[in-house]
Amino acid sequence: MKMTVVDLARSSAEILPLSNQLPAETVGGAAANLSLFDQYRDDDPLVLGVGPLTGSFAPASCVLVATFRTPMSGQMCHIPLMLQAGPEMKFSGTDFMIIRGRAARPRALYVDNGTVRFFPADHIRQLDIPQAMNALRQLDRSLPRFTILTGPAADNGVSHAAISLGAWGSLDKRGLARWMAARNLKAINFTGTGGLTFGRENLAMGRRMAQHLASHNGFKRQGFTTILDRVGVETEVRKIIVKSKKKDLACYNCPFPCMGYVEFKWRDPRLKGARKTRGGMFLLDHTGFIAMARKRQADALVLIRECLRFGLDPSAVARVLPQEGTLETSLESIAEMARVATGRTKMDENQAIDQLCQGKISLREYALFGLGIPPILPGGAEVDPEFWGKRVAMSMILGVCPTLMLLFPTIDVADLLRFVTVEDGDLKTLRDIVSSRVQWILTN
Repeated sequence: MKMTVVDLARSSAEILPLSNQLPAETVGGAAANLSLFDQYRDDDPLVLGVGPLTGSFAPASCVLVATFRTPMSGQMCHIPLMLQAGPEMKFSGTDFMIIRGRAARPRALYVDNGTVRFFPADHIRQLDIPQAMNALRQLDRSLPRFTILTGPAADNGVSHAAISLGAWGSLDKRGLARWMAARNLKAINFTGTGGLTFGRENLAMGRRMAQHLASHNGFKRQGFTTILDRVGVETEVRKIIVKSKKKDLACYNCPFPCMGYVEFKWRDPRLKGARKTRGGMFLLDHTGFIAMARKRQADALVLIRECLRFGLDPSAVARVLPQEGTLETSLESIAEMARVATGRTKMDENQAIDQLCQGKISLREYALFGLGIPPILPGGAEVDPEFWGKRVAMSMILGVCPTLMLLFPTIDVADLLRFVTVEDGDLKTLRDIVSSRVQWILTN
């Protein structure tokens, strides 16, 4: 295992072997990130890290965890970056990355097979996300595999800015984009071409677990709408996806496609004489969709796509947009939000989150993990008030998707740790460490 220490001020990167003590004491993921953050606390770093199962045959082994202090509150935050983020980072030759300092000019980092390169990124400032993605491809003839990118909203210091994983947004709702923009870090690209060595039985174990999940009575092949049903949204909100969804999508090695590609017809009111055209986008942010659909049902998909174009969090934008208004004025408002920071109160945010969580999840724990993970709880009258936080922390230590772990509470930590070892003594030790690290994360 290796870690990379990036100094933006010096445009330098040092790849170091990781001490065996760190995984032995933390297992990995968010817990290891927190330990590394403490080592570099004086630099107020951003720590990116993967878990021991990231990139493995374990189901939904996709997670890369971003750990940092939020720019607005100074509180610790762990945001899951999914799709292929974790495997691409791991396969590119590093397990943890500590980013510190501030670049004098905007920079993009390319991590490829154990090397880190710095590219100038002045030319992509103020470009929208799709334009910036195209410009980044010109920096290197090889096509970037996976990119973490900020948009014009972050360039302008907007409090509602959010990073984008490729072109389709993220679960960043607590200021990771602002952290990157303040350090002149426009993009991080991982190109993973290597592989990992796993036990001979891992592939068969992964298949058996996927088959078990497929036979579960909670497994419904309805993609995005399954999450909406489990969160408990209104019929009118659900109908938007039912009408528009074209394809279900899943993260790396996930047997349950909880995301979706949607298409819609619309006419741009800002262009005189424009005809209706077909638009489309990839939806991975369930809570952002719910917030926008509840505020502006008819125009929700168009407005979300506009948020993603500028690098804005749809949840925060929905809180600011007026309930009434034309599509044209709403589009103009979003463009203005990407240029100028708009005020918001903590009360407004807490009220919106509490409405989503229905008072069943601690607002502190929900904020600790970025405000974007669906607030899914198991059925039944008696629900452990600590279930959600413990379940999410466990998944973000191991490097698997928290949404899948919330959907299927019967998946035990021991089921996942068997991908690391099948020795009963080692399993008990690892399980005890994970349990203690979960508590450590939740209380720090």
